[in-house]
Amino acid sequence: MTSTDPSDLASDLLALHGRIRRTTLVGKSDEVTASQSAALGRLVRDGATTTAELARAEGVRPQSMGATIQVLVELGFVDREQDPTDGRRTIVSATAAGRAARQDSLRSRTRMLAERLAALDPDDRAVLARSFAILRPLVES
Repeated sequence: MTSTDPSDLASDLLALHGRIRRTTLVGKSDEVTASQSAALGRLVRDGATTTAELARAEGVRPQSMGATIQVLVELGFVDREQDPTDGRRTIVSATAAGRAARQDSLRSRTRMLAERLAALDPDDRAVLARSFAILRPLVES
């Protein structure tokens, strides 16, 4: 049985999150890396921003994010435009191709995980569904 100690639960949850993420990324069929996918996903969800702001949001160095964005630009998934209010800044945004690629990747990973969930006992799926209601407030605050 799993410990109910908050520190143990937190450690178990983080480890499980990592394993779920790795499992779903192993089967992905697109040409972007995990960090490129995360940056593109944030641009799709949150909208246009600067490379520096995107780096802060993703917890990486601006230079690393710059390299990530460059690859996404080369793939046609991201556009760069000069900030109309500050010519020293560049705004990056997801292109239609980038949004479509992100959606295709998400659909593929969702399908793979759904197949695994379908193999669970229905009672276990019900427990899992209930756990989402419990966990969601932990990350929405």
